[in-house]
Amino acid sequence: MASHFLQLNPGKTEIIVFGPKSVLSELEIKGVFIKPSVCIRLVDSAKNLGFNLDSALTLDPQITKLKALTCHKLRNLSKMKPFLNESQMQIIVQSLIMSSLDYCNALYYGANHSLINKLQMLQNRACRVVKGLKRKDSVDPHLEELHWLKIAERIEFKILLLVFKCLNGLAPCYLSNLIKYRACGDRDVFLETNAQNCSKAFSTAAPYLWNDLPLEIRRCSNINDFKGNLKHIFLGKVLVSTNICFILNSYFTIQFVDLGYHSFAWFSLSIRFN
Repeated sequence: MASHFLQLNPGKTEIIVFGPKSVLSELEIKGVFIKPSVCIRLVDSAKNLGFNLDSALTLDPQITKLKALTCHKLRNLSKMKPFLNESQMQIIVQSLIMSSLDYCNALYYGANHSLINKLQMLQNRACRVVKGLKRKDSVDPHLEELHWLKIAERIEFKILLLVFKCLNGLAPCYLSNLIKYRACGDRDVFLETNAQNCSKAFSTAAPYLWNDLPLEIRRCSNINDFKGNLKHIFLGKVLVSTNICFILNSYFTIQFVDLGYHSFAWFSLSIRFN
């Protein structure tokens, strides 16, 4: 730093050590001296790019703070409800609330279910503000009407989108180098790591989620097509491609020909296969 004429600002510098609680409890170092009279103490939580990281990576401080900020915004937005129609309120909520819930949400993958439920409650409350629902009203049909994926699905959506960018040269090298894929047509991602406890890592979550996608989704080359198809998969729709004929049990044929660009069909069938 000295060669670049830089120096640490003790008032703005924080040091955090990440590790299991059992290891952190045995840590004897409580700070670092940068000058004989200046010591920077270790902290339990630090903010990086607006995201709070705690030493045990439980993400509890981040979600607690996010919940407080989001509830404050929703209370103010609910007071504006008489002056805005539903479309206007939806735009504001998506800009102020959903963007906050989606920020760095890939880091929530593998978090405790109780923490994910807290985020889901915030999304439910945002939906009630948009739709003018009461506290006891179910929000599930309204989430689908708004085309909002639930929190757990939004987390997986973000990871899968990052994988797509890595495989298509749209992501930075430090992410692309974390995953590899076989030299075959379906581009299955395989894991290359010797770590035993890394289920939350991107290099582990990426192959697990990507290989579970339908082959047609994995073969998408356009990012807009990929996002559209992936969202329909998460919404529980049945995706049917153009110019594809499905023959079921040799009794009947369902055929879709020249349905146009980005055409989908949703249907429910009860079939017994021999």
